[in-house]
Amino acid sequence: VNMNPVNKYLLMKPSTRGIIEWFLLFFVGGCGYFFSTLILPLNLYFLTLGISFLILGFIIHGLSHKEHKQAHSKAEDIEKIVTTGIYSKIRHPGYLGLILMYFGVALLFHNILANIAAVILSFLQILTAFAEERFLIKKFGEEYEEYMRRVPWRFIPKVF
Repeated sequence: VNMNPVNKYLLMKPSTRGIIEWFLLFFVGGCGYFFSTLILPLNLYFLTLGISFLILGFIIHGLSHKEHKQAHSKAEDIEKIVTTGIYSKIRHPGYLGLILMYFGVALLFHNILANIAAVILSFLQILTAFAEERFLIKKFGEEYEEYMRRVPWRFIPKVF
């Protein structure tokens, strides 16, 4: 895998990236909320959707950690491919959980800036999945490629 600055960021220790990304989301969302910038209507729909995304994201992310004890390790430190539990349905449940949580929090801030930040952070999670897959193919070869054939969906079964 080409270790340009983007790939270095994408493949860094997930907990370190998490600190950076959650800080950015809360900073942007907080600024938008505090300064009343580009406000979305505060209504029961956005509140319910935000809480639902947040809870669903926590559940999915938790299920990924239940199956994959090294989910917060750097890609190069991963010792084996996990194919059980939620990993038998989608290849990147941890990232899906984070994406849902990003949008949940962004909707709770009820401003467009927080939602733009959530879109950007979600795009980074998708890029991370691509970079991680390239790395895991190099590391595990045919074993990972076979897993990719058995579980063709990265995030949402039958969609993506």
